[in-house]
Amino acid sequence: MDPQILQRIKNCKTLPAIPALPLQVLQMCRDEKANAKKVVDVISTDPSFVDRLLNVANSSFYGGSRHKVATVTQAVTLMGMNSIATLAFCFSLYRDLRKKGGGAFDHTHFWHRCILASLSSKILAKRARMVNEEEIFLAGLLQDIGILVMSEAFGNEYGLLYKKSEQNHGTLASLEQARWKTDHCEIGAWLSETWELPEILREALRGSHDPSLAQTEDEGGRLTVRCVALSGRLADMWCFPDTEAAVREAILKAQEFLQIDPGGVVEVGKQIAEGIPDMSNFFQMSLGRPEEINKVLDLLEQTVSATASA
Repeated sequence: MDPQILQRIKNCKTLPAIPALPLQVLQMCRDEKANAKKVVDVISTDPSFVDRLLNVANSSFYGGSRHKVATVTQAVTLMGMNSIATLAFCFSLYRDLRKKGGGAFDHTHFWHRCILASLSSKILAKRARMVNEEEIFLAGLLQDIGILVMSEAFGNEYGLLYKKSEQNHGTLASLEQARWKTDHCEIGAWLSETWELPEILREALRGSHDPSLAQTEDEGGRLTVRCVALSGRLADMWCFPDTEAAVREAILKAQEFLQIDPGGVVEVGKQIAEGIPDMSNFFQMSLGRPEEINKVLDLLEQTVSATASA
């Protein structure tokens, strides 16, 4: 990254900051001496998060429970500290940063795509039997955090460029490179490093558009990067204005990144659609009406059917 551009970003007084609550929980999860009670005590200081946590603990997305989860202690026992830490991070980040972005920057669309990508990431990780499922879920949400950084550092100029991209992330990255010789993937990776997040998260952000750019040596790391890269394409089926083009791109990249055939993409699409209501509830953000969600599934199935019969 150009040193002058990096310095301009560093000088920005309104860069996204890692929220205090998830930072505490993440640090405790890394501490071998930490116990569930300490995590519960920290989480319980944030009533709004507790409310969202109990809702998601009882949701089908996390498997639900035979008995209603009524306390934070029960939620931690059921879901595990890593899941709790990830949800705390995601919830606090969204709550604290959702008001950022101005001018021509479409903040609603930004978070819509991030949340759907995080949902898609978790589903792909589970399908691939990844052990770091929660990390991949978090990386899915954070993969475009560099957009928020650039929006704050470059102001309305970036907002206009974002608008010019017409919500096409490949076009957006090309426009960013042409103007500043960097893009939101590289800047997101830089921010995650300053936040001292795990290295695999940093590389997943760096490779979220092009997995080959990620600096990972082991197969597990490469698979994580590819899951995150595909999650954005899957989210675009519900976010990109040209739904047909987004569906075709998702089918193509699913095969390229994870060797998922078109029928598998339909299965994943259905799982995403089933998880959308729970994610909408957790983040308190509308991710689409049922008829809109199902319309994308119908188009996906029609496209796969037409491809098979061609």
